[in-house]
Amino acid sequence: MRVGKDPGVFLLQLVPGRVRAYVYKNRSVFKRAIVVVRSLLPARMAKHLILWAEKAAFSFTPAHQTDTLPPIFIYWATKFIKPKFEKLGASSPEDLYFTEIVRSFAAPARSNGLKLASFGCGACELEARLARRLLDAGIDSRIDCIDINSGLLEIGKSNAANSGVEGKLNFIVADCTSYVSESGYDAIIVNQFFHHVDALEQFCEVLEKSLLEDGLLLSSDVIGRNGHVLWPSVAEDVQVFWRELAEDKKIDRSDGRIKSQYESVDHSAYSNEGVRAQDVVESLLKRFDFDLFLTFGAVVMPFVERRFGFNFSADSEDTEFIDRVAIFDEERSAAGSFPGSNMFAVLRKKGKADRKIYDPISPSDHVRLTKEQLLLALDPALLRSQSPGS
Repeated sequence: MRVGKDPGVFLLQLVPGRVRAYVYKNRSVFKRAIVVVRSLLPARMAKHLILWAEKAAFSFTPAHQTDTLPPIFIYWATKFIKPKFEKLGASSPEDLYFTEIVRSFAAPARSNGLKLASFGCGACELEARLARRLLDAGIDSRIDCIDINSGLLEIGKSNAANSGVEGKLNFIVADCTSYVSESGYDAIIVNQFFHHVDALEQFCEVLEKSLLEDGLLLSSDVIGRNGHVLWPSVAEDVQVFWRELAEDKKIDRSDGRIKSQYESVDHSAYSNEGVRAQDVVESLLKRFDFDLFLTFGAVVMPFVERRFGFNFSADSEDTEFIDRVAIFDEERSAAGSFPGSNMFAVLRKKGKADRKIYDPISPSDHVRLTKEQLLLALDPALLRSQSPGS
């Protein structure tokens, strides 16, 4: 196992708990400060600042908060997203990773076992669970867990031990955009990491070089507008539903204020969060073919995510409103009114895809819709001309 100590991460871990709690509670102030400082720095130094800010965020965010989603999100995902995965023989993106690996490699299994990798793995919770499931299914595998944050990989060692798969995970501290495996991988997982990568073209080249000819690239990721800002057409629909809400539903949990209109936050301004999310699919298409492309979530997202989702109850008539928004969202997405903001994908090297499962649109149509929304963002008058009654 190769886990080195990152001096920056080490210093962050020395910060007293009270200071961490204070920074987290007042994170909006620190985010604005980062935006200001970043604007004053040369590009190279600004990138280093953003990278440090991301490491700090993982160090300062309470463990329980990282994975805490509003109950209404769970309601929505269970009712509207889980059935999409069930049609594919799975119950979630993580389950589909396992299913796809088994489908491709269980029979005949590799004589020397499967060599897998997870780029941008973080604390390796998913990787430990996957290694455990593969082991229980009688499939021998090794997973290289690659991340630039050594602090998270240290936690990954504990997660592997807790799952009884210490010998199945190999921890590598490296920049994912430049790490290339010499022996190649049967399958590579990129789970919720593409939207953190600025050097997307370089990263996709690394993935292509690291993947064996018959290998799988598996991903669940965010592919909406950069910084998780709403696309113009999506924002217009969100405001229509927003006007229906009572004041208590419009409380922004990030600052405690009531918002008369929904306001997008550009998270890429102070971090690499969504830094090039809108370019992910197009970058992948240049080097891979999509076996499976499932997209979802646009108009409904502001109502179920952390900022406002906690205002809605999953055990009340609030669900009727969420149902209505979700159905509208799915219908508009299927009609090609705007691109989805979330993706699950199974990809292979060019010419190696053996199926084309696209729901509700193809990857190329997603790229086309993304470019249309970029034009609308540049010229809002175009959006008004497309509105009913204009």
